[in-house]
Amino acid sequence: MMQNARGLTVSTDSIEVINSIDHFSQQILGSGLTAGDILEAAQNHPDSLLIQTYAAVFNLYSQEHQITKHALPYLLQAERQLKTANLREKLIYQAVCALQRLDYECALSILTAVVSLFPRDTLAIKLAEWLFYCSGQAYQAARFLRLCEQSAPENQDEPHFLATHSFALELSGQHAYAKRMAEQAIEMNRITPWAHHCLGHIYLLQNDIDGGLRCLQDLQSSWEHLLPLMKGHNSWHLALFYLANRQEEKTLKLFNTAVFGALPETVLEQVDAISLLWRLDMAGFPQDRLWEKIKAYLQQHPYEHYIGLNNVHFIYCLARLGDEDAVIRALNAIEAYINTLQPGTMRQLWTKIVLPFCKGVAAYVKGQYSKAIDFLSPIIKDCFQMGGSDAQNDLFLQTYLLCLLKTNNQKEAKLFFDHYLSYYRNTSLAEFWFIPCSQ
Repeated sequence: MMQNARGLTVSTDSIEVINSIDHFSQQILGSGLTAGDILEAAQNHPDSLLIQTYAAVFNLYSQEHQITKHALPYLLQAERQLKTANLREKLIYQAVCALQRLDYECALSILTAVVSLFPRDTLAIKLAEWLFYCSGQAYQAARFLRLCEQSAPENQDEPHFLATHSFALELSGQHAYAKRMAEQAIEMNRITPWAHHCLGHIYLLQNDIDGGLRCLQDLQSSWEHLLPLMKGHNSWHLALFYLANRQEEKTLKLFNTAVFGALPETVLEQVDAISLLWRLDMAGFPQDRLWEKIKAYLQQHPYEHYIGLNNVHFIYCLARLGDEDAVIRALNAIEAYINTLQPGTMRQLWTKIVLPFCKGVAAYVKGQYSKAIDFLSPIIKDCFQMGGSDAQNDLFLQTYLLCLLKTNNQKEAKLFFDHYLSYYRNTSLAEFWFIPCSQ
């Protein structure tokens, strides 16, 4: 038995195993470039349950069939080590098995137990953060914050934990406290990208567009040291500030240099790219050529089902490309997926929220705004359950707002804006949305 850098016991006598686990933990916590080293470690240490399990995790982050299928052999190899594993290792293995079968609630329950018993396991906290993303971070905000608060006393030495904790605070509406904590994390280590990410959320939600631009522009150079997906996502957040000012050229420069193109075949990059182009559409800057660029990489992703957030984005993309056959196929694939789900929360989510939301978005793209309202009005308040963060979900809120405006429901639109999107007040973007309706 040995201990890792967090003082947690690992069932091994190999310093190489410990070093590989510590390296993977820091790479995942900080969105580093070399988390994939865990795959080589898995080849070299087949008898390490944690290395095998973390190799599975590395594949499961992808949310696409061709990669997630590679997780299962690692889990099968990890299973062979269960008899000699300690309690923490067994629980982590079971949590990742639940993630592999897309049982997010089960995985979260197990990881919550891990953190309660072993609060120094910051990687378990980070994995829980990902699962909150899968099940809706704003929707799960209170639960996310409780998890961070119970482990906070043990982890004040870890800037990446502070970044996670600050994000849970932001999602819970504690913006001033979240900002101080994110800034503290950056003071400890400037390259703490999830703290940068948290600040991107906070400045937007505080309606401080100029402050958000100054902050993220100042930190932008440090993103060159990150996993391209993280560089792209923080660049996406910077782009939101440019879009709030309706700065098309600067938004497109970020799209072409950071948001899309590094790993264009991956789901996570495609979702950010689709989201930004969708927002450009709603800001009055349609980019037909860039939609065609994404089309070349879609493959089977629109017909896979991990979180509803992804599928709504892909439906918009297919509809925006004018591919009605693909839209129908994607909607049919969701219905087929629903039929594979057991009765319960997940089946209800996909039946009552995800599928009608996809239909509403498809109607919106075709200019059928009244029809879109019929689909979206009963469930717009539930869009936070489809996965993603509050900043990602505001795309859906913007879309519904435009449905109201385009059907001349100005009074209702103003009430909706004031309730859900008031942080865009006095921006060029909000002015663009509302001025045509007053002319």
